[in-house]
Amino acid sequence: MKINLVLAPEQLPAQLLAFQAANSAHFFYLGKETQLSGANVLIVDEPELVAQFKRPLSFDSRVVSGNLAGEVIHQISFQTKGRNDELIEQLVTGNAIMAQNANGKADFMLWTFWPDHQALANFVNSDTFKQMKNLMKNAYTVSYFHISSTDQLSLTHQMRDFDDKTWWG
Repeated sequence: MKINLVLAPEQLPAQLLAFQAANSAHFFYLGKETQLSGANVLIVDEPELVAQFKRPLSFDSRVVSGNLAGEVIHQISFQTKGRNDELIEQLVTGNAIMAQNANGKADFMLWTFWPDHQALANFVNSDTFKQMKNLMKNAYTVSYFHISSTDQLSLTHQMRDFDDKTWWG
C-alpha cells in the first residue's frame, strides 16, 4: 500500500476539506499542534488524489493496524540500524501505519491515530512507546489535530507545545 505525505499543500483549505469529505478513510488533513504551526496532508493508497499535489513524499506501508481514525495524529519520522525496523513493526498496535521511504532507504514514518490527547499521552508514557523510541535513530515527532473545519485554521486556534505538562500529562 502506498502512503503519501504532502508538506504544506498549495491547495486552498476549502478544497482540502472537500477532498477529505469525499475520501474520509484515505485522506487526512492535518494541522500541527505545536507553535511551528502549519498543515500537511496524509493520503493512504489513493493515487488519483496524490496526482492533485506537486510534491508528495512517497512511502510503502510496512504495517497498517486497526482503524485509521481519530482527532489526534502523532507522527514519528525515524531511521533504523540493522533489523530494528522489524522489531518496531512487532510493537505497532492500535490504529497505526508504519511506512518506509519508497526509495528503500532506512527512513521510516509511524503515524498513530488517537481519539483525544489523553489517549496519546497514555501511549507516549507507555512501555511500548519507550521500547520503540529506543530502537529508533534520529526520531523526530510531530503531533497533529485532524482538521475538520476552517475554524481550526484560524490564527486564534490555540496551539500546544510538548513542554506544556498540563496538556500532555
